[in-house]
Amino acid sequence: MSTVTETLAPAPADAPRRRRLLTPGAVVATLLLVGIVGAVALAPVLAPGGYDAQDVASRYTAPTWFGAHPLGTDELGRDILVRVLYGGRPALGISVVAALLSTALGLTLALLAALGGGLWDGLLGRVADIQLAIPSILLALVVLAFAGTGFVPLVTVLSIGAWVLTFRILRVHAGTVAALPYIEAARLGGARTWSVLWRHVLPASAPLLIVALTLNFSSVLILESSLGYLGLGVQPPRPDWGQLVASGQAQLAGAWWISLIPGALIVLTVVSLQVIGDRLADHFSLATRKEH
Repeated sequence: MSTVTETLAPAPADAPRRRRLLTPGAVVATLLLVGIVGAVALAPVLAPGGYDAQDVASRYTAPTWFGAHPLGTDELGRDILVRVLYGGRPALGISVVAALLSTALGLTLALLAALGGGLWDGLLGRVADIQLAIPSILLALVVLAFAGTGFVPLVTVLSIGAWVLTFRILRVHAGTVAALPYIEAARLGGARTWSVLWRHVLPASAPLLIVALTLNFSSVLILESSLGYLGLGVQPPRPDWGQLVASGQAQLAGAWWISLIPGALIVLTVVSLQVIGDRLADHFSLATRKEH
């Protein structure tokens, strides 16, 4: 988090020019992410038979590119390719909703802290520090133990665990924008706080929202998968990436593909999001420096 905040912080005017937005790494990460999300979204089309179809005669079939089961089967003969495609739907769907909500919450609090200053800034900063001191997984375990594992409790705990990242990123930038002369002139001219936020500070902070949303998505996906692994995420028989990793843990020695393949998809998705987020942060920080 500190690395991202430092990347987005103002820099001297003579700072060296950064690379262009479309680097080879960013292109590969984008294509990989689009491919994974597209395949998951089209799961009912690519695998119309459903995720729970069993073929006991094909139990523990190893992956083979030219066979009926390219990524192998599990202990019940269920196709791993089909299950990871369907398992990505709740994992990515819940993560997207939680990332949007956490980004919106972090943005709102960051703008209030930047423009309110004084008591508001100090209070929200301390709340963010307290939130950082509590491990997100611990908070999620406590909440889900009482609230259950439905869609709303999952989205709630994931959103609460991720808003601080957006707050930290946008608080630095929004504070810089709020101190600019034209913002001070608008406030002295009688403009209301919400008007200043909506018309001036928010548009100037909009590019960083994309960065915050990308980074939030990756952190939320990790937490969602961790909860699924612990049995507190999406419940069987519906598959989920974290749940699939846990289901094959006992067979790692003889049937490694049951856990390794969904685990690899989680890693690839998160790494792709991080690469894209870092590249966007690098690009937009340069654009902001040029404007101001």
